[in-house]
Amino acid sequence: MNQNRPRTYSNRFRLYYLLTLAALCCYDSYVSVYLEQYLHLSGFQIGCFLSVSMVAGLIIMPLYGAIGDRTGKYQQILMVCTAGTILFSFLLSMQTGFILLIVMGIGFELNRCSILAMADTQAICYCTDSGSPYGSIRCFGCIGWITGSALCAFLIRHFGLDHVFFRFFMAAMACSLVNSFFLPRQNRTSKAGTEPAPKAGTVSEQDKKRTHSGDIASLLKNGRFLFIILFALMTGALAEVVTAYVSLHMVSSLGAAEYLVSVYSIIGSAPEILFLLLLNKYLLPKLGFRRLFLVSAAAMSLRMLLFAVVLNVPLFFAASCLTFLTTACTTGLNVQYIRQVVPETSIGSAASIYNAVFMGGRALFSLLFGGVYEMSGSRTVFWLCFAFAAAAFLLALFIRKIDVTMPA
Repeated sequence: MNQNRPRTYSNRFRLYYLLTLAALCCYDSYVSVYLEQYLHLSGFQIGCFLSVSMVAGLIIMPLYGAIGDRTGKYQQILMVCTAGTILFSFLLSMQTGFILLIVMGIGFELNRCSILAMADTQAICYCTDSGSPYGSIRCFGCIGWITGSALCAFLIRHFGLDHVFFRFFMAAMACSLVNSFFLPRQNRTSKAGTEPAPKAGTVSEQDKKRTHSGDIASLLKNGRFLFIILFALMTGALAEVVTAYVSLHMVSSLGAAEYLVSVYSIIGSAPEILFLLLLNKYLLPKLGFRRLFLVSAAAMSLRMLLFAVVLNVPLFFAASCLTFLTTACTTGLNVQYIRQVVPETSIGSAASIYNAVFMGGRALFSLLFGGVYEMSGSRTVFWLCFAFAAAAFLLALFIRKIDVTMPA
């Protein structure tokens, strides 16, 4: 990496996150509405589509991480996956039959699943080397999510969801692909024993001895790493899955116009920008990981409780103001926490395992919630989410030795 160009590289990472999250906000916010309103799938079929396509990513994501750790080609993997996502989104947009939707959805997720994992791996390593604040870079993903939501709302209101959905996604991802060619190469591979050790106070001596480059089995013995995976399943993964059912709830149960789904996304994401900007300099040093994890789980619990009981769109929007506390902690804290509790030589494998399990949780939740939505409606989905988030709060409250010392 060229250390003389930190500002330029930081801006390239910011642009990548902005463009990619602008694309993903359209897909994640509207895919369930598109499937129900335009392809007329049932709730169970929607759950199957979301879950089966995600399961495919469970196999490939750890492989991407291991290859990245061994070869150092994180950037090349990122570019291939970004291009594959564009291709399969085009093929997916042409399907109307359920079986072909599943097949193309699997191809889509096989590529999409590692985009943010590889980008986060590059960004966190870059920030460690250059001293750039990760939060100030990652917050541009929130800006992209908000910008994409606003553009989607405008376009959908004037042209309809069916004409905008995939076109917007492919255009934004194509711009992201071009930008990915200019991200810095990390070149983090080395011969055994020559890689610098992590800073003192970040990884226990026991974990250092038994964890080596690409050693997935050793990572699964790291207690703090296992904690963050379990916690992320019950908060971040849940928050992502419930987005699809929030959209369905607004349109089908509360009678909201389709473009208001984007308004919900903007309300939930806008405060996240300030939160991420303050995270590394003020919030994390003063509060530590444990307290911020508790804030994340508490916000998720309260939001799901309110979603289950409110009866109109304005109150629903008011409850959505709590969204940023969970999503900001998921995007801004979890990867940094992993960076502190696993050795540097295994960061790619750790990030890929984390994202693979995260996606597996999303798949299981999607399948479960699809059946629950069809049988009992969206409010029951919210009650289940409340129970999981409350369990995550108790986990972070009572598990000892969560906090780690941040490097100066």
